[in-house]
Amino acid sequence: MPRLEIDNLSCGRGEKALFARLDLTLCEGEVARVLGENGSGKTTLLRTVAGLYRPLEGTIRWQEPAGADGEPATLHERLCFISHDNALNGALTPVENLDLLMRVAGRPASEEQIRSILADLGLKRIAHRSCERLSAGQRRRVSLARLWLTDAPLWLLDEPASALDVDARAVLCERIAAHVRGGGLALFTTHERLDLPTVTLREVTLPAC
Repeated sequence: MPRLEIDNLSCGRGEKALFARLDLTLCEGEVARVLGENGSGKTTLLRTVAGLYRPLEGTIRWQEPAGADGEPATLHERLCFISHDNALNGALTPVENLDLLMRVAGRPASEEQIRSILADLGLKRIAHRSCERLSAGQRRRVSLARLWLTDAPLWLLDEPASALDVDARAVLCERIAAHVRGGGLALFTTHERLDLPTVTLREVTLPAC
């Protein structure tokens, strides 16, 4: 059973801690929203779990049964991190961006798969338009398309509903809920309301220093 374990974690920028002594265990089929004031370290937590920042103190462990080769999976191989800034190259098209992002993640997808997901998300007509020409909501949906292309069990989502309209937000919520109902794990931050049907939502408040 996959499980994320965070023990006595302190994170910050440089040597300055934003929060300290965080303990959290997230198991198969669980989703948690990270709470805290602006500047409290919500994004820093997600980036630290994703391996982009080093923790100041504490440990982050991923536990999962060994694969067919007998080797345990590492955390970075088992997560999908979607940042608030979308991580899109403005000069590339949605298809090109998603092809690149999925390859970097070690989960390459065919152009046919990518185009199909973009069509499902209402982005068919802009699939080959440069991302710098897209609206904020369109760019967000392109970035979130990775959630339909990945098989990673752990999702780390930083403000996933940012710039989405009501209909797009509902589609996102159902995708997150389906992932969790299927045994996935999710840890996210948001200022927008997310309605997650048939899912028990945990709330995690970052402990102040």
